[in-house]
Amino acid sequence: MIVGLGIDFIDSGRVERELARCPWTPQDGIFTASEIDFCNSKRKSALLYASCFVAKEATLKALGLEVTNLSLFRDVELLRGPEGKAVLRLHGQARSVSQKQGVRRLSVAVTTTARLSGAVVVLES
Repeated sequence: MIVGLGIDFIDSGRVERELARCPWTPQDGIFTASEIDFCNSKRKSALLYASCFVAKEATLKALGLEVTNLSLFRDVELLRGPEGKAVLRLHGQARSVSQKQGVRRLSVAVTTTARLSGAVVVLES
């Protein structure tokens, strides 16, 4: 049964402009060290960062969590699973809330173009 649904979009160019100002670090509060390593290892890193960001936002929306502190973004981690499939891993408050809601399965679909990045997250019990 579906217990949560979240969707988010962002202007990919906005992420590219932010990244051009200065590189992101785990201390910035949004991305985990493994996400930063993965995104920086690829040629179009800004598009990968955009994918991570929309997946995090969509997950937090699906969980019903309001972002009052940027560190909450690190509680949601977008990873590449087998065959390059996007996989979500929850930590901290996001994990605790998901367990209280009875979430047993998280599904994420991410799409990125030069202009727009989007994600849909489905939480199932």
